[in-house]
Amino acid sequence: MRFLLVIVLVLGIFFRFTHLEYKVYWYDETITSLRASGYTEEEVAQHFFEKSVVSVTELQRYQHPDGTRSVIDVVKSLAKEDPQHPPLYYGLLHFWFHSIGSSVALTRLLPALLSLLAFPCTYWLCQELFVETGVFASKLPTWLTIGLIAVSPFHLLYSQESRQYSLWTVTTLLSTAALLRAIRLKTRISWVIYTLTLIINLYTFSLAGLVAIAHGLYIILIYGFRHRKILKGYFVASVLGFMVFLPWAWIMIINQSQVKKNLDWTFKFHPKNSELRDIWIQHLGRIFFDINQEPWDFYVHRVLLVLVVYAFYCLCRQTPISVWLLIILLTGVSTLPLMVPDLISGGMRSITARYMIPSLLGVELAIAYLLGRNLANPSLKPWHQKFWQLLLVILFSGSILSCSISAQATSWYNKVHNGENIAVGKIVNQTTHPLLISDAEVGHILSLSHSLNPNVQILLQPSSTFKVYLPTVEELKRFSDVFLYRYHPNKVWLKELAKQQNYKFEPIIFGFAKFSKDQPVFWRVIPI
Repeated sequence: MRFLLVIVLVLGIFFRFTHLEYKVYWYDETITSLRASGYTEEEVAQHFFEKSVVSVTELQRYQHPDGTRSVIDVVKSLAKEDPQHPPLYYGLLHFWFHSIGSSVALTRLLPALLSLLAFPCTYWLCQELFVETGVFASKLPTWLTIGLIAVSPFHLLYSQESRQYSLWTVTTLLSTAALLRAIRLKTRISWVIYTLTLIINLYTFSLAGLVAIAHGLYIILIYGFRHRKILKGYFVASVLGFMVFLPWAWIMIINQSQVKKNLDWTFKFHPKNSELRDIWIQHLGRIFFDINQEPWDFYVHRVLLVLVVYAFYCLCRQTPISVWLLIILLTGVSTLPLMVPDLISGGMRSITARYMIPSLLGVELAIAYLLGRNLANPSLKPWHQKFWQLLLVILFSGSILSCSISAQATSWYNKVHNGENIAVGKIVNQTTHPLLISDAEVGHILSLSHSLNPNVQILLQPSSTFKVYLPTVEELKRFSDVFLYRYHPNKVWLKELAKQQNYKFEPIIFGFAKFSKDQPVFWRVIPI
């Protein structure tokens, strides 16, 4: 068993640093680089508002720091255009850019390294949750949880994405472990440590507030007013933690209109309840198995759902309330506020798996308990033990297979946009002297620039409506090929395009995402 877990851990580390530059550097990641470099989207749009041809190199300057912007500019950029994202990860990335580098591989190296911190944090949490409470005499569930997280295809994807989600995984585990330790020791220093971890968690991602609420409910339901020392310690720690976070909370409040604008996409579509159910099952299944192939994923995820339900059933039946309630609250409180509004009023809050990281960690803890309880039970019959050993091997094998497949891919489900950029880049880069015309949004243009040769010429005017400036036929003659790019064009934009009388537009590439597969995003421009 020990040898198997060592192999799994080594493979998990290996996958995290394999092909960091393979997958498309999509919209959200380019905006992350923009913010960490100290720029705003408005600056990019204003700079390229004039109808002039620029090179990819000039466009790329907004993806790398030039020494003129400080971490203060990073905070200002977020406060102005992305207030729902606290600045901790972006500040870390800013210093990383200056000390290590800002290429795609080096940018993704930071979240990959941060994801390794999940292993010691998981160890600490499982020791506090399972061993210190007397549920287990051995460290078996601790190592099982580490193994599950190590080769989880879900955690692998976000360990290789230049966003704050691998850090949020770490800070969620860290703050929860610190809470259990503070409850156990009841010392001032232990509550100070919890306060610090709470602050770090809140400044990593705004939905960490749901984790803090889960912690508060846990304290109230388990200890109430009977243990005043614990209640006092938690109250002081949480108040101090939220007071330190108050400045950023105030920024979110005064820029509430910008927050609503940024989250407007969660209200654009209203999936049916049956579709939401399938997506939620998919979230659970992708923790352990994700080869992006139907119907295999569909069937496997439903089998895994049965296993998850049984794991929570056993957890609640066989462990003290101090153990199972924490996992239940961590799973439920971070999920229900996203799921229930989608069911009642419609929307897509809960279709994004990364928002449910605390809940998915709770699922992994429940599965680790189930496996550990049965593998460490000497009273089980030999064939029963063999069954659980086989199940463990199957879980690990499915996860390793999933990681092996996704590591070779250029796009995956977490890259919601821009999966077609690599194909676009191959076409443009093969021409001798191309011109790319685009009025796409800043994030989409920046994402495409990572797939283009530095000398490719681009005519830009970032906007949300049709404002493509098409040069005269004579002006276009000095280019070997002319292309037009617009990500996810709406019907109005396409109608305006059809009105252009001096050019023929030949669709070459259609959208990669499910919602845009029937829509062209890349055209060859042919003068008539």
